[in-house]
Amino acid sequence: MRRTLLAAVMILALATPAWAQAPADTTRDLTAIKADFDTVKSQLARVLRQLSERPVQGGGSPTGPVRASVADAPTLGRADAPVTIIEFSDYQCPFCERFFATILPALKKDYIDTGKLRYVFRDFPLEMHPQARKAAEAAHCAGEQGKYWEMHDVLFQNQRALTPPQLAEHARLVGLDGATFDACLSSGRHAARVDRGLADGAAAGVQGTPGFVIGKTTSGDIVEGTPIRGAQPVDTFRRIIDQMLAQP
Repeated sequence: MRRTLLAAVMILALATPAWAQAPADTTRDLTAIKADFDTVKSQLARVLRQLSERPVQGGGSPTGPVRASVADAPTLGRADAPVTIIEFSDYQCPFCERFFATILPALKKDYIDTGKLRYVFRDFPLEMHPQARKAAEAAHCAGEQGKYWEMHDVLFQNQRALTPPQLAEHARLVGLDGATFDACLSSGRHAARVDRGLADGAAAGVQGTPGFVIGKTTSGDIVEGTPIRGAQPVDTFRRIIDQMLAQP
């Protein structure tokens, strides 16, 4: 954290001389000044985004197996698949979108669609993402009309368009009855469901998104398994899943 903050300070420090000299240096090209400013702004935004997505401090990360619930959660794949992966996610989180766009399709092709893996999605909207909670509710409202995963996909594909009016547009795009969806979203009846995701994730040691638990599938609602922090490379997921598939 300190190194990242130092990087942000250094970026600003490097940029300051150019800004300070610009009024006096009449020969400096204004286009170059603007280009420098845009570069610094882009670098600082990237640093701040990295800071914002780091796990919150306090509590520490579990070092051993953790337990997570799959009760009343949307799932992909066979219910009796030998291994279960639970994702705790946030629709405004760029790293969650990265997992959705790059890792999940690979897992779906090689494990979920082949009956080896059950994928479970749990809501974990972070406070820093003010539109994520209502987006999570919107997905469950779509689920009432049998379109949960269609809405889930559209939300991740449109992370910068998650205001309530935009959620209503997405609902109609995926073929939902608009009035029914609007009534569901305004009622807030899925808010408690989102809260359960937050509570269950915190109990499993999730501090930032995305967070995962991979374990052997059981006949009950609780899965005990290995925690994964962040959108790790696909090989990390493959290694853990393959190890569990090899277990008797």
